[in-house]
Amino acid sequence: MVTQPDRAMRSNVLERDWAIDIVRVCSITVVVVVHWISIRVTVVDGTVRGDQALHGRPIWALTWPLQVMPMFFLAGGFANTLIVDRYRARCRTYGDYLGSRVRRLTTPMITLIAFIVALDIGLDVFSERAAVATADIVASPLWFLAVYLIAAMVGPFAVRAHDFSALLAPMVLLGCSLTVDVLRFGGVGRFAEWNLIFVWLFCHQLGILYARGTLSRVGDGGVLLIAAAGIGVLIVMVVPGPYFPTMLGLADAPVSNLAPPTTAMSILAVTQFAALVLVSRRLASWEPRGRARHVITNGATQLMNIYLWHIPAMAIVTGAALAAPVLLPSDPRTWWAARPAWIVAAAVVLFGFVQITGRWDAFCARYAARTATLPVLAGSVLAAAGIFALWRYGLSPHGMAGLAALTVVLAAALLTTPRRITPPADYSPSSAPTG
Repeated sequence: MVTQPDRAMRSNVLERDWAIDIVRVCSITVVVVVHWISIRVTVVDGTVRGDQALHGRPIWALTWPLQVMPMFFLAGGFANTLIVDRYRARCRTYGDYLGSRVRRLTTPMITLIAFIVALDIGLDVFSERAAVATADIVASPLWFLAVYLIAAMVGPFAVRAHDFSALLAPMVLLGCSLTVDVLRFGGVGRFAEWNLIFVWLFCHQLGILYARGTLSRVGDGGVLLIAAAGIGVLIVMVVPGPYFPTMLGLADAPVSNLAPPTTAMSILAVTQFAALVLVSRRLASWEPRGRARHVITNGATQLMNIYLWHIPAMAIVTGAALAAPVLLPSDPRTWWAARPAWIVAAAVVLFGFVQITGRWDAFCARYAARTATLPVLAGSVLAAAGIFALWRYGLSPHGMAGLAALTVVLAAALLTTPRRITPPADYSPSSAPTG
């Protein structure tokens, strides 16, 4: 078992882990680009259509190395471990830890909700159907934030569970996800979404293993063996079945191991964890310089805003192109040839969104987060429930979605006090998986 001094020493060493930051930046880049090329919007006989653009067996194979969501939760487990150790060393309470953590994750949602409400009102003038479709598309990635909030809430308990027994929590979570899979493949699918908790908290637990250096005494050969074993298990799970052959929903494979996740995602996470350990060993004494350092640092500290706003950015570019339907060709080859220009245009819009929302984050950082445990816990539960409902019902000011949006705003208010403070110079409220 790792002792408290050992934990503190390891936390001090890993306050800045460049391997983790590189993984974060590369992962968010993959997510953004894949989302930007996944839907082919065209105008056929005056009707706007959105069809899946990715299909074919080669793409099936690519979904496995391109499925990076486990790495976000692994990075989150790493960050939460360092934060928990820091707060314990200072004898701070659970409310101290949770208040600032959840407030940082929740306040960026306020600007997104305001933007969608304004967009919904504007689109309603032209097409109610377009307004609903846009709200649904923008809300589609929000499951991540809802689950990540839960991971933040259980962070101190997850770290304590690891320190009691490193493998107990991962094995329990793996057993739970396997049980859900058995029920799902046996025809009882109503429990499938429970794996949003079991699978992603398993990945979060791997981040705690990484932060604690659990594999530090295992040589490179042993780590490679773990990665190879994970690949072997995945082959057994997929080739005979019943697990799905893709890690993303595609035109010719709409059901994947992602939505909702299956245990195949957990096994993929083990393989990625082993790969991360190998990479981090080779980067242990390396630091980026100059432009590379700037890009990695800024990218890592703006992850949440990039994640929340990359879909609205593409929606804006696509909406502008509707004024000139020739920019939305129906021929697939022409459409693909235009993708680089579209990605550049969406990146420019996304950069503008991130700059604006960064100012909102800085404004929120002027006010202290609440630290009383009960109000903070209530605000955290409201935030997670509200964001989950927004994912379920879409970002809209109407009906259940409107109530969910109000719940998120209420949660952000509950987590914030009127007391003004001066935030640290390096404060970055939107950097969810960083410290």
